[in-house]
Amino acid sequence: MKLESLHIFFKKIGEFQLKYRFLLLILLAAITVFAAMGLKKFRASSMTEEAFVNLNDHMKEHEDRFKELFGSNDSIVLLIESDDVFKPEVLNMIKEIGNELLEKIPYADSVTSITDIDISVGTEEGIEIKNPFKDGIPENPSELKKAKDFILSRKSIVNKLVSSDAKETWLVLSLKATPSKEEWMKNSDKELMYIMGETAIDIVNNPKYKSSAYTIKPAGLPYTETEEKIVMNADIKKCVSLSFMCMIILLVIFARSLRGTIVPIIATAGAIVSVLGLMGHLNIEGSSEMLSVPIILAMALSVGYSIHLVNSFRNSFYTIGKRKEAVIESIENTGWPLFFTVVTTVVSVLSFLTVDLDPMHWMGLASAAMVFAVYVYVSILIPILMSFGKDCTPEQNKSAARYKKLDTLFENLGISVLKRRKPILIIFVIITAMCLPALFMIYVNMDSFNFMGTRIPYVKRIYEITHSQLGAYFNYNVMLTFKEEDAVKKPENLKKLEELSRHIGGFKLTKLNNGVPKIFSILDIVKDMNQTMHADDPAFYKIPEDEELLAQLLFLYEISGGETSRWADDEFRTLRMSVDVSAFDGNELAANLESVYKKCAELFPDAETFLTGAAAHAAEINNKIVYGEISSFFTSLGAIGILMMIVFGSLKMGLIGLIPNIMPIITTGAIMGYFSIPLDMITMALMPMILGIAVDDTIHFTNHTKYLFEKEGRYEKAIVGSFYSIGKTLAMTTIILSATFLMYMASQIDAFLRLGILAAVGLFSALIADYLMTPILIYISKPFGKERDDTSIRKEA
Repeated sequence: MKLESLHIFFKKIGEFQLKYRFLLLILLAAITVFAAMGLKKFRASSMTEEAFVNLNDHMKEHEDRFKELFGSNDSIVLLIESDDVFKPEVLNMIKEIGNELLEKIPYADSVTSITDIDISVGTEEGIEIKNPFKDGIPENPSELKKAKDFILSRKSIVNKLVSSDAKETWLVLSLKATPSKEEWMKNSDKELMYIMGETAIDIVNNPKYKSSAYTIKPAGLPYTETEEKIVMNADIKKCVSLSFMCMIILLVIFARSLRGTIVPIIATAGAIVSVLGLMGHLNIEGSSEMLSVPIILAMALSVGYSIHLVNSFRNSFYTIGKRKEAVIESIENTGWPLFFTVVTTVVSVLSFLTVDLDPMHWMGLASAAMVFAVYVYVSILIPILMSFGKDCTPEQNKSAARYKKLDTLFENLGISVLKRRKPILIIFVIITAMCLPALFMIYVNMDSFNFMGTRIPYVKRIYEITHSQLGAYFNYNVMLTFKEEDAVKKPENLKKLEELSRHIGGFKLTKLNNGVPKIFSILDIVKDMNQTMHADDPAFYKIPEDEELLAQLLFLYEISGGETSRWADDEFRTLRMSVDVSAFDGNELAANLESVYKKCAELFPDAETFLTGAAAHAAEINNKIVYGEISSFFTSLGAIGILMMIVFGSLKMGLIGLIPNIMPIITTGAIMGYFSIPLDMITMALMPMILGIAVDDTIHFTNHTKYLFEKEGRYEKAIVGSFYSIGKTLAMTTIILSATFLMYMASQIDAFLRLGILAAVGLFSALIADYLMTPILIYISKPFGKERDDTSIRKEA
């Protein structure tokens, strides 16, 4: 493809812009005002598990059935720590805070704690379901000790609800099935989960529950998601504000003019407002976790695009001296490469649509929209507003002399690179060989402690809960559905369930407390009832052999005030088992869940098995990240390669363009591998995004080299001329992009901090590759055809 014809086309666009400049400004202002009106409708919420896990119809049917039978997967929990949780002050607090949570939190179902628990007791008449603290907390020490000893004697409770040393205990607020987010938001302007979380936070932080006698450590999805939203909102404001300040400072340094500073700021603000405002009009909800990424990307690229146009204008203006002619020439020279870089960046970020995760879809669409919006604002505002003002005498300008010295410096760099091409290639090969082994050390980890970082107070608290005696990282539920009614009442099925429980208890990730797996099911009720029926003899803490006795135990439990509905349905056809997980290891967890499915198929061939809950969803997300990273990266790489081949009309040039742009991927991957930085939701976005940004410099350099080669007919002249013309601009844009991303170093969130550092390293390694690799590869491979001698050039001229 001849670049001269493209340059002529963009020259006509420049002439059109200046001819209708007032009309274009009015039209752009009208669009901006309309979009800004939608900002108040735009919402960005924290993405829940449902957003990450796309359920098929079969899975959704099981999820809905689980919620219908057993309520929500979510709960609000409090870990209470004390030197003795059976002190009257501690017990009174547990009773009071449990009642307040149950009363005030929407869709609260029931409270389970040592003050609100049903325990079976054998009596002369049969069995009684007893709550030791039903009539209040006794003040008498002997009565209190009797209640404490009674609770600690029950195997189904000790090391599960309360630790054997009585230093820790759980308070669990179970929640009813809640309406879908869409249904709830029809009549509310705030998500139900955040209403629950804010209410719980207000209750727990009430000064009346502060005491030196105990500590309360809250957790549970509604609670922690609300805290995460608060942290995320504050972090986004801080990072975006710092990036905006950084952008202004860099514009002042590089643009060195009031107009060159203000116009890119207006363009950036207009682009961001337009995209978010239009999303508000279209009711497209954003992701609070990902919101800062497209915004900061838009800021960085806006300044980068502006610098290309401003420097091109300045070079022309200092030579011509007339503003309008300089504007048209700058559009002629930069219009096509700038447009092509926008296309490749948009294509690159749209590769996130290949990842089967909704937050990544939103980030891909938002980033693509902002990149395009920034291009529209910059390519309209910069040329038009630069066209206003006085002309000057050509070359009679101190700035022109200063910039000429800088251009000469880069020209000398170009000469030096071509002269030392062999040692440069050898060094690049050595560096690549050193980096490659690290790429195979990269691992996936969606661990929230690693993602968020324990510098954040609420994450540190959850970490402490997880490493307590009773605490767990999260849990999953096993739901078994039999074909016939009363299948749960058959001893052989419960014995098989017990075997399944032992199998799960042997997993490395299953939470243990003093050797007791934290697994809850109807087995606890049956064994406890059987022991009670046999004079509280611990030898009978087992599944009864007789089917009639088993049915009788369950019947007695229910008529005495107990509830089996948390663990089995009314028809005793479906049962549930809850398993606490001690830590996060995506691969190990996925293997555990697969093992559960296989064991269930072996033990219950006629029953249907379904796993749900936070841990089950996390394992699925972990797998999606692995495949998503691979698909998005290769989609981005392939699309960019094809575009470059089409535009430059050469398979060779397409491959040459990709080689230096793989360097930032290799260097950032090496850092991740050697320094054990995991692949998570943020770092998986890094590589396609860096590839999309880094290729911009390659396109500018290659385009300019080809354009000069078409005129000069010599590769050395074209390459050195490109260093002279745009060498400084490539450095400026990389410094701006890197500095903007480095503002993430101020983030409280470790994943964003890592993103900032890795992005800056990737962008600088891309610049080095473009300065050293791209010109050498063009010089060696000669992708634009054979060189021409001076005679043939003069004839063409």
